[in-house]
Amino acid sequence: MESTQPLFGKTILNTRGKSAAAGFSKKILAAGGTPIEIPLLTFQKPKDTMIIEETIKNLHMYEWLIFTSKNGVDSFFEFYNLVVEKVTKNIPMPKIAVVGTKTEKALLAKGYTPELVPDEFIAEGLFESLRPYVKSGVHFLLARGNLSRSYLVDELTKHGAVATDLIVYETVGDSRERDQLIKLLKEKRIDIITFTSPSTVKQFYKMVEQTEWEEWTDHVLFACIGPETKKAADHLHIPIHICPRNYTTDFLLAEIIDFLHKKENNDGEITIC
Repeated sequence: MESTQPLFGKTILNTRGKSAAAGFSKKILAAGGTPIEIPLLTFQKPKDTMIIEETIKNLHMYEWLIFTSKNGVDSFFEFYNLVVEKVTKNIPMPKIAVVGTKTEKALLAKGYTPELVPDEFIAEGLFESLRPYVKSGVHFLLARGNLSRSYLVDELTKHGAVATDLIVYETVGDSRERDQLIKLLKEKRIDIITFTSPSTVKQFYKMVEQTEWEEWTDHVLFACIGPETKKAADHLHIPIHICPRNYTTDFLLAEIIDFLHKKENNDGEITIC
């Protein structure tokens, strides 16, 4: 039982958005854990979509199209397909660069293969991979969410390229299940809380900051993906115990399992990353 179900007896809070939560919960179940889904974020279309459609009509002006998330891919192609239908002709795609395997899979599912996928799944890694192509007058289009970091736009511009920042979806905090979250924490029914973006960290804090959440989570393991997510948690004094070097839910789950195994061998001692 222990080797095949290393998360047996552990209840894990899955804070991913509704559409992304199911896959992670399935992995938790497969490892013997009990997932509880409380989406902290929801995604919506920008109010003004005309600029998105006009930009897509003029894709021929860009040498590179950049995606930094699965949501960016899905949202962009929803608009792309609408525009293609309106103009009744195919719109050529520039070279595409993506961050992360999930983003790459989402792009492949749309029928396109990325020209470039960096080894490091963060914006800094992508910029380093793009650096040989970053020249004066080269046009880059970034299709992303409203809360995404401006790092890539800033660096591309700083190095002489022309970077267009296209917001194709908006991330909004989801507080609809706040009462349920408070109840679970207060009753100490959660063993592990996972965060997959800085936005999930900030929304969690917003929902619990007026409570005694620190006392209610003194036994909880906090796990996150990526340095930016950890930075957001550190800023809000949320203790992070687990933060994998590879920024995927597969590696997050593997690190949680490894941490629990080491914790058992160290007489229950908990350390902060």
